Amino acid sequence: MGFSTDWDWLGDFLKRRGLPGMAVAVQDRDGRKTFTGKGWADLRRHPIEEGTLFELGSIGKTYTAVLALGLLDLQAPVTDYLPWFEVGSAYEPIRIEHLLTHTSGLIRGADTTADSRFDVWALRETETGFAPGEHFYYSNVGYRTVGYALEAATGERYPDLLRGRILEPFRLEHTEPEITVEIRERMAVGYDRLHDDRTPSPDDPLFPAPWLETGTADGSLASTAGDLAAFGGSLLAEPAEQLVSGLLVDSGDGWRYGHGLEVKDNLVRHGGSMPGFASTLLGDRESAIAVAALMNGPDEHDATEEVARFALDLHKGAEPEPPGDPEPWPPDSPPAPELEEHAALYGRYRSYNPWLPGFRIEQRESGLTASLAWGDDKPLTRLGEVEFRVGEEEWSPERLRFDAFVDGEALQANLSGETYYRSDFE
Repeated sequence: MGFSTDWDWLGDFLKRRGLPGMAVAVQDRDGRKTFTGKGWADLRRHPIEEGTLFELGSIGKTYTAVLALGLLDLQAPVTDYLPWFEVGSAYEPIRIEHLLTHTSGLIRGADTTADSRFDVWALRETETGFAPGEHFYYSNVGYRTVGYALEAATGERYPDLLRGRILEPFRLEHTEPEITVEIRERMAVGYDRLHDDRTPSPDDPLFPAPWLETGTADGSLASTAGDLAAFGGSLLAEPAEQLVSGLLVDSGDGWRYGHGLEVKDNLVRHGGSMPGFASTLLGDRESAIAVAALMNGPDEHDATEEVARFALDLHKGAEPEPPGDPEPWPPDSPPAPELEEHAALYGRYRSYNPWLPGFRIEQRESGLTASLAWGDDKPLTRLGEVEFRVGEEEWSPERLRFDAFVDGEALQANLSGETYYRSDFE
């Protein structure tokens, strides 16, 4: 299968952005699929093929929401399913719907352990940032909680629920419900930038991303572009109204997040990223066209979404211009002289977490800043002697705490439950 247009530009697009490879599939209202792949599945230059598996990342949340709509009471408190669930809060209990719509007030969360039930259990050591339903704040650990609620309600493992209730009925024969070493040989190799604690650049070389196994409900599937487009097409055909209902809190740029899917006019979407992978599922409810764009490279400048939007417009009969070079990352606030009151904190901190391997604490004109990868710098607001709120919003639930002070320097930092250690390497 191939698109009825010249897609050579996609190879050039990948080269200019310093990215390895991408697979794109489109399914129309009648179930017809088209496919193209450009670039390489690994740096040994094996080509992207229709059967190449990619990690989907957070697109798995849409699959989780489909399961939850059929198996859980969305108005029930989380503790009805998980009596051991606990989080510091001055507000009403968190309901399942709050988790599905990212309005629970929980921290974003990171896979701190191999068994992410501990990540959910450890929420008792954090506090919510706002009343449930009040704001949109993306939470991976919230969706992991939904997965454990599904397991408690059914007595089945989350990956088995995916296979039995979605993959097999939807005939998604080339999709795996969890990332394991058994499927590794069938997958594209994921690549990240060499430098993981600074704003990315296409000139920064690619290196294999850390490998991890996962089977959690915030995103654990591996799939082909064709299978993902078919899943999107099935949602549009049914239609996806339940997924784009609910609280529908503003999630940015005119989009609103429902139950595991964003909606904007006639469009629905979900994106995903994993260490070394990026993905976009995009659908048009009016034309019932679904597009999947999967990449085995870092999630930069919404590259997969740009390509997915081009493919959708093309199949709707438009003559779109292929995506060009991205806008540059917003400039950082200029550096400022270091302040004595923060002297013990400045420096670089590292961990072995592939999701966020490190960050820098720097003084800028805008104030004390945690400088993370992806151009994502977060202002820090002091809450106590060694504790700070992370982010601009007063209701942000994220906290950064420093301890283990030796010779005037903090040796350890805890970012919302994940421990990082001072590194002298620059």
